[in-house]
Amino acid sequence: MAKLADKVAIVTGAGRGIGRGIALRLAKDGAHVVVASRSAATVNEVVEEIKAAGMSAIGSTVDVGSDAQVKSMVAQTVTTFGTVDILVNVAQSWGSPGRHALSPPESPFEDISDEEWDYTFATGFKGTLYGMRAVLPFMKSQRRGRIVNIGSPMALAGKPYMAAYNATKEAIRSLSLTAAHELGAYGITVNCILPGILTDALADNLKDPSQREAFMKTLPMGHLGDPEHDAGGLVAFLVSDDASYFTGGTLILDGGAAH
Repeated sequence: MAKLADKVAIVTGAGRGIGRGIALRLAKDGAHVVVASRSAATVNEVVEEIKAAGMSAIGSTVDVGSDAQVKSMVAQTVTTFGTVDILVNVAQSWGSPGRHALSPPESPFEDISDEEWDYTFATGFKGTLYGMRAVLPFMKSQRRGRIVNIGSPMALAGKPYMAAYNATKEAIRSLSLTAAHELGAYGITVNCILPGILTDALADNLKDPSQREAFMKTLPMGHLGDPEHDAGGLVAFLVSDDASYFTGGTLILDGGAAH
C-alpha cells in the first residue's frame, strides 16, 4: 500500500516549480492532493496531470495573502475529502502587487519600498501563517497532522540585496520551530525545508552561462536538485508515519552547497 494512502494534502504554490513537484510526488504516494495556487491555468494543468496518471487531485485558486481565501481553500478541502492531514506551504511571490517578479528583486535593504516589504511578507510569512491557522482545528481534533514549510538557504546565509525575501523566509523558519513546540502534544509535526532546487526563480538568477557554471561549482553533488524527486521525496518522508517523531527540524536541501 502507498505510504500516504487516503491522506489529504494541501500544497500551496503548486502550480509550478517546487510546489508542483511536491504535489506530484504526494499524489504518487497515494495522497488526495489539493493543488493550490494563484493562477487557475497552472492549477488546472497540474490537476489534470495528476488525474491523467490515475491519481486523486482537485484544484483551488487562492491568493495565500488573503486569510479569507485561505480559509475557503481549507473549507473546500474538507468538503471534498472530509479532513486535512497534510499542509505544505510553498507559495511565495516577489516584487509588488503591480510588478510581479520571477525571482526576488535585488536591491540594498534601505532602498526596498514598503510596498515590496508588505507584499513579500503577505505572500510568504502571512500566507504560511494563514494556512497553518486554518488547518489546525482539523488536525487538533484528530490529534495528528503534518505541516512542512518552505524557507531558503539564501535567507539562512543572509545573501546580500535580498533583505525582504530573506526576512520573510527566516520568519517562516522561526514560526515553524515555535509551532513545533506548541503542537507536539496534539501529534502534529512541523518542519522547515530550505531547498536549493532547480526552479523558475533559480533559472532566472542563472541566465548568464558563466554565472550558472560558477554556481554549479559550489554544489558538491555536481547537479541541481529535482523538484519532484528531491524536494517531493523529502516532503513525502516528513509527512509519512516514518517521520512521526521528527519535528522542529530545519533541513537544508541543496546538495551540500557552500553558503
